[in-house]
Amino acid sequence: MPLSESELIKQAQKGSRTAQAEIVYQHERMVYNLALRLLGNNEDAENVLQETFLKVLESLHTFKGESSLSTWIYRIATNFALMRLRKRKTQFVSLDDYPIDVSMDFRDFNQSISNDPLQALLNYELRDVLNTAIEKLPLKFKSVFVLKDIEGLSLNEISEMLNMSLPAVKTNLHRARLFLRDQLAEYVGKK
Repeated sequence: MPLSESELIKQAQKGSRTAQAEIVYQHERMVYNLALRLLGNNEDAENVLQETFLKVLESLHTFKGESSLSTWIYRIATNFALMRLRKRKTQFVSLDDYPIDVSMDFRDFNQSISNDPLQALLNYELRDVLNTAIEKLPLKFKSVFVLKDIEGLSLNEISEMLNMSLPAVKTNLHRARLFLRDQLAEYVGKK
């Protein structure tokens, strides 16, 4: 029978390698996908994954359960990803670095229309335009947008994770969506 989250944490805090490995196993995909969406390439996402779990295992004894374990891990991963973004804020990230199966989840996007090759090509083009627009988002808007609209976290979780007031999270999310709407309007206007 699997351990409850609180029991798993207690075991891991006592030094159980099995419990620590289980925590990593349960959260590694979530951390990798978050880092990939924020950073845009596999190598940086893998580095954030490693940094995150080194920090998680090193600091697990300080975890007090004031938030869920996944929220705490998300916060650590987000901080590492944002630090990397700040370091390279002027660098351009190629869309070729986005693996189609992990990047923005648009797999169903093509299936929702028909098997029309022209429509499929336009859908891929739209996905690329959206990815480009997300990359252009200012850092404070991008992190909130990715955490809310891609990762599906609640506004309260994002507020806690980014150490930002709830109104600031809402404002940044609104501005990110407006920016993306404008970027997509330019694309639609060219068609």
